[in-house]
Amino acid sequence: MTGAAKTHRRNWQIPVTVVLIFMGILLSMQFRSQQEWRQSLAAQKQEDLVVMWKRLTEKRQKLQVEVEDLAKQQRALEEKSTMGQNTLSDLRATTDKLKIANGLIPVKGPGISVTVTGDAPLLYLDLVDIVNELWASGAEAIAINDHRIVASTPIADAEDRETIYITVNGERLLYPVVITAIGDPMTLETGLTFPGGIVDGLSTYAISPEIKRQEELVLPAAKIIPAWRFAQPKTAAPEAKQ
Repeated sequence: MTGAAKTHRRNWQIPVTVVLIFMGILLSMQFRSQQEWRQSLAAQKQEDLVVMWKRLTEKRQKLQVEVEDLAKQQRALEEKSTMGQNTLSDLRATTDKLKIANGLIPVKGPGISVTVTGDAPLLYLDLVDIVNELWASGAEAIAINDHRIVASTPIADAEDRETIYITVNGERLLYPVVITAIGDPMTLETGLTFPGGIVDGLSTYAISPEIKRQEELVLPAAKIIPAWRFAQPKTAAPEAKQ
């Protein structure tokens, strides 16, 4: 190889070598940059996950507290609702008892029936004695024929020319007279038939009431509702402050 050829070969080898070295440096720098970027990205994602996990944990704890508070509120409302329902049920029961006692509603239940036929010389005082004896024996409701008997029901006698008859609520009482009373049948019957009692007394005047125990009686509501003109409920006096 001549000297000129060798010189020409060295001339083009130098630039190529420089270019290759420069490209190697660039590739090395790019690879290192990518590695650093990947490491930074991975670290950044991990930090984000940690922060996200902490936030989710805090949010879950707050939600748990809210759930517990709502559960307490629900229990409190349920307790108030139960108390309100119990109070309402008690109030209804008390109201029903008052209505029964005052004859405001029809009632049904076991008891006895006392029947007096028209051939018996029954006086209104005899009828009053029978009713009072039934009350004393635990009767919870009483009726005479279709008249419900309450505390204000008038039982009296009236006269039509030469005839004396019994009236209930101002209406003439027709025979047979049937007295019905709701309560314990045995106790009510015993209250009328014990020796020396009302039935024995009526037998002296040839009055023999027919007494039967009944599994279920139906008594009507009172025809006349009493009007309270003077009696007023007494309110409780306020307690003195200490």
